[in-house]
Amino acid sequence: MTLDETDPPPQDRAKRLCFERYVLDTDRGSLFADGSEIVLRPKTFNLLNFLVENPGRLVSKEELFAAIWSGLAVTDDVLVQSIGELRRALGQDGPRLIRTIPRRGYRFEATVLADVAIKDEAVSPGTDDANHEGAHWDGIRRASTHTRIYAAVASATLLAAVGLWVGVMQWTSGAVTSSRDEIREQAELGAKPAIAVLPFLNEDNDPGRQYFADGLTQDIITALGRYSELTVMSWNAVLPYRDKSPGPAQVARMLAARYQLEGSIRRTSDHLRVSTQLVDSAGRVLWSGRFDEPLADIFVLQDKITAQIAQALAIRVAQIEQRRALAKPTENLEAYDCVLRARPALLRPTRTGIIEARTLLRRAIELDPNYAAAYTGMAETYLIAVAMGWAESPTEALARAEETAATALSLDTLEVRARIVLGRINIARHRYEEAQAEMARAITINPNNASALAGRGNVLMWLGQTDAAIELLEQAQRIDPELNAMDRFALSLAYYLKHRYAAAIEQAELNLRDTANNFSRVVLAAAYAEDKRGEDAARTVAVIRRVDPTFDSQEFGTKFLNPLDLEHLRDGLRQAGLFSETGHPSDHSR
Repeated sequence: MTLDETDPPPQDRAKRLCFERYVLDTDRGSLFADGSEIVLRPKTFNLLNFLVENPGRLVSKEELFAAIWSGLAVTDDVLVQSIGELRRALGQDGPRLIRTIPRRGYRFEATVLADVAIKDEAVSPGTDDANHEGAHWDGIRRASTHTRIYAAVASATLLAAVGLWVGVMQWTSGAVTSSRDEIREQAELGAKPAIAVLPFLNEDNDPGRQYFADGLTQDIITALGRYSELTVMSWNAVLPYRDKSPGPAQVARMLAARYQLEGSIRRTSDHLRVSTQLVDSAGRVLWSGRFDEPLADIFVLQDKITAQIAQALAIRVAQIEQRRALAKPTENLEAYDCVLRARPALLRPTRTGIIEARTLLRRAIELDPNYAAAYTGMAETYLIAVAMGWAESPTEALARAEETAATALSLDTLEVRARIVLGRINIARHRYEEAQAEMARAITINPNNASALAGRGNVLMWLGQTDAAIELLEQAQRIDPELNAMDRFALSLAYYLKHRYAAAIEQAELNLRDTANNFSRVVLAAAYAEDKRGEDAARTVAVIRRVDPTFDSQEFGTKFLNPLDLEHLRDGLRQAGLFSETGHPSDHSR
């Protein structure tokens, strides 16, 4: 990189580069977020270092190859994979901080503070040694001509880094050991905070009641997800931590979540005892609560936990968000119990599980004919049956799903999952404007619902708005790393349309690890062909012909409204030997 008059001389190169909530320590080769280290491979660290040293300007691929892989013959795929790895390490901030400039390179989008006055005994991130404060911040200077330094930001960042506590908050049923002012300062400095609600520990002697602890966790996730100032990790994201004791730093690193809610639940015949605590990535307890409530007041208990977390995190809650979060689903606890028992089958569907879930949901509707969530669950069973190929009559099943979802919304217009069901049905019927409207309404109700975000991404992809589609699908994947097969297929296809073949291959291969999704196999063949991996493409085509001898290449992709997208897809299929002008398998070259 060429130095100008504002750059420090080489011997004074900054040992630390600070941006937003991150610190890049070039001496140690480490990246820290809120004091917790994020592990990076050496090449990935060097890539981030180069981008951070060049904020606000287009960095070409050629520059990156010369700086990171000097003297090595590497392909664009290596760079794309390294950028993807870097974005994943930065979590929800990754796509925003590292912008792709199509066919040209990348741009790092953040104000960078360069610290050049660190002594050999430099303070590690998060230290509270007051003797180093002045020396540390006296050395701040501009990292490049594109960087502006705000003294107020520097001061606020220092306060957050040294962990100053200026107040204590208390509630009747819980005590807070953190400062709202501190948390608010952190929130104002970076993106909206992310929280992971870890699966509550089932302290009952009966393991058959695990569903109840899971259900309470899921309902708290849903309630918090309706607050627009929070990013809330999905149930799929936190499920791997059930019955485990991960440290806060590990969870923060794996999920890029600054805050975590932990809890345990014990259920007796007529009472619930719940203990919870909110911690940050360093393990500091920001709020804790113990509750002993009648079982009949379970929704009141959920409201208390949700409201007090919102207060502890000092997030601004709009009145409509408060109403959404405190909505009471049913007065009938037995009906609620039936819905909780049905949920596992909806989240991890099997043919038998869906049949059993339908029985439970019918019972819930019998117990409370006005229970919107029960109708929504029933609609989901029909939609899942169609998607998985289990429905004897897909047309009839879709009609029943549509009717049942509409009933749910007639009972509760805030039933977000019912809107998602209608949106998915409209996508299947190529009614994109109606689908987009339903997904938009769902996101308004719950901006953290990964299925709603991904559903809207699906719509935009078919409409030809591929960049926006990728942004939404990646946001959904950030909240829910276990995207369903339909949404991961859409992300793979969207990457393909943007000529990001390595990324398309990665997503398609992930899908095929978990499901026998032949659509993903078709995209995989096209991406292999475009990526000049002829043998892989031929092997994939052979599998497609074996598992689906009736595959119609003329029909595949006809949902695209942009003819250029369709032609791009067909070009890849032609190269793979999978496209025929008639579409019939017998016409394919062998």
